[in-house]
Order: sequence, then structure tokens, then C-alpha cells
Amino acid sequence: MSLFQEHEQVVDWGRKGSQAVVTLACLFIVLTGLKIAAGVLVPVAYAFFLAVLSYPLVRWLRRHRVPAGLALGATMLVNLSVLAGLLTVGVRLLISFWADLPRYLRGLEQYSNDIGAWLELKGVEGAKTTMSGIFDWNTLVGYATQQDVMSNLTGFLGSTFGTLATVLASFIMTLIVMMFILMEARGTHSRLQAVNLSGGPDFTGLMRSADDIQKYLGVKTLISALTGLLAGFWCWFFDLHYPLLWALLAFLFNFIPAVGSTAASLPAIVEALVQHGPVTAVLVAIGYGGINFCLDNFVQPTMLGNRFGISPLVVILSVIFWGWLWGPLGMFLAVPLTMVLKVLLDNSAEFQWISVAMAKKKVRHGEVEVAGYDLHLNEGETIGSGASTEIPGQK
Repeated sequence: MSLFQEHEQVVDWGRKGSQAVVTLACLFIVLTGLKIAAGVLVPVAYAFFLAVLSYPLVRWLRRHRVPAGLALGATMLVNLSVLAGLLTVGVRLLISFWADLPRYLRGLEQYSNDIGAWLELKGVEGAKTTMSGIFDWNTLVGYATQQDVMSNLTGFLGSTFGTLATVLASFIMTLIVMMFILMEARGTHSRLQAVNLSGGPDFTGLMRSADDIQKYLGVKTLISALTGLLAGFWCWFFDLHYPLLWALLAFLFNFIPAVGSTAASLPAIVEALVQHGPVTAVLVAIGYGGINFCLDNFVQPTMLGNRFGISPLVVILSVIFWGWLWGPLGMFLAVPLTMVLKVLLDNSAEFQWISVAMAKKKVRHGEVEVAGYDLHLNEGETIGSGASTEIPGQK
């Protein structure tokens, strides 16, 4: 009898299909609810992750015998100061840059026409007309001249929240929820253990996830700050007009995995092209690429280790998914939200296989492994931290 015959079992595909249909229907309802309730859920999600990021400061102050109320107040003051400072500097720089935007658009138009003329000299017929027709430069310049930067910023945020009044209300709600989360944070482990002993679910895995997310957000904030600092210095070195704006943009967009750093580099490259020419633009692009490559591939993995094993494909798909679900602000929380979802799936016997499929794969000594899992092949053992997708010695 072969190995496959020994493990042969009858599968009720009709029942499996019915369960799959019901699951997909429930998933559709949940996603619809998440999208409709984005105006409430997005501020709550940001409040939770900001509280997770800020809690080490509260804990440090409490360990140094600072009263609980004063520690909470100091932490909230630090958060407000940082957010207000970033917002004030960012808006002022954006207003200044928006005034110069028509000049940069005209510079791009000139380069576009020059490229078209050069292609026609090389024998490409109609190249100049084609290059001129790629963008309606007069419309773009008119739009930049007539539109106010604040209305555009409000429109950007409005894709998730709505009007300016709703944005302000959501910001206030985020701060209030974050404050109460920080107030209730101490003793959370004991409370969840009591919930479990009282017949409730086991939140042990979710609490471990909170610790991991805290480390991820802390390291990501540090890496983003370093990215912004280096990018700003690089732009200042090449005498760009807005190095502080590009530094701030690099800091913020570095929180968006995969595409954020590339998107943050484009305005600086365009300014370098219009202001100093193609050579400087290429050097600025090389500098951005080198900064992101070194920090993302050497510094960040060293600081985070192997516990955050999410497949690169899953990271990209999560950015697309959360961006579709909650707009641009959802992209910034794509990885933390996906980490929470992965932990929830990992603690579900029925859907644990999805968590395994989401894990990062690596090759070690010729064997493909899945980070964070270990498939024990002895009878009666289950998956549990570190999985190999191939059985050693079998082909």
C-alpha cells in the first residue's frame, strides 16, 4: 500500500462548497460594513496604533515615579506637539511650493517639447506632436494657479473622512480615543486573562501581536525619520529649494510599504530636473534609491529580526486593499492592520492555513522555509513557530 493510500480520506466537497459560499458572503458583508463605517473606524484605528506607539513613554514615566495623570498628560502633550509641528510646517511648505508649481510645470513642458524635437531629428515622425499631447499643460498650469492648496489637501483627506469639519472632528476623536486607550492600557494582560477564565476568548496571541506591532511601529518611525533626514540632506546638497518639504514627505510616505518611498522621491526629482537639469535629477534619484535600499534591506531587517514574516506580495496587496477600503490613510496602516489580521487567522483552526500562506518564505541550506512556523511531522503534533514547506530528504 502506498503512502498516499494510507492517508486517503473522503472529503465532502458539497459541504465544503457550501461553507465556502457562506464564508464569502460573510466576508462581503464585513467588508461593506468596514467601508461604510470608515469615518468612524479609521480614527479609532489610528488612535489604537498611536496609543501602542506612545505607551512606552507612559510606562517609562511611571517607572520613574511620575503620577499617572501627569504621565498621561505629558505623553498627550508630546503627541500633540509633534502632530501640530508636522502639520504646521508641512502646510506652510506646501503653500510655498504650490505658488512655484506653475513654473515647474512649464519647465516639464519645455523638456517634453525638447525630447519630442530630438526624436524627430532621429527620424521619429510626429514625435513632437505626440509628446506635446501627452499632457494638457495649459490646463494643468491653470489648475495649479487657480486652486488653493488647502482645498486640495482637504479633498485628499476627504476621500476617507469627507468635509473639513469631519476631518477636524475625526482628529479630535482620534486624540480622545487614544487618551482613553492609554488610560486603560495598564493591567490589560491581567484583564484579558480574567476574560479568558470567565469563559471568553483567549487573547494571548493578540497581546503578543500588540507587542510586535509596538516594536514594528517604533522601528518604522525611527527608519522613516532617518530616511527623511538623509533625503533632506541630499536635496539640500544639490541646492533644491524645498529640502525640508521633501524630507517631511520622505518621512511620511516611508510608512507606506513598497510604493511610498518611490512616490516621495518623484517631486524632488522633478524639481532637480527643472532647476538644475537632467544630470542633477539622475543623481537625486540615485541618492533616494541608495537611501531606501540600504535602510530597507540592511538596517530595518537587522532591527526588526525575523518575527515580522509577511510575504512581500502580501505587503503590496495589503497596500492596495487597505487603500481601496479606507482611502489614502488606509495605506499608512496597511502593514500593522495586516499583522493583526494574520494573528487572528493564526489563532483560528479553520483559517490558520491563510496565515501560513501570508508568511514570508526563505531558503536555508537548500530548503524552503516559512518564517514563524514549524511543521512537526510526528503524529499528533501541530504547527507552531517556524514552517518548512519541504520535507528534508524527500524529493
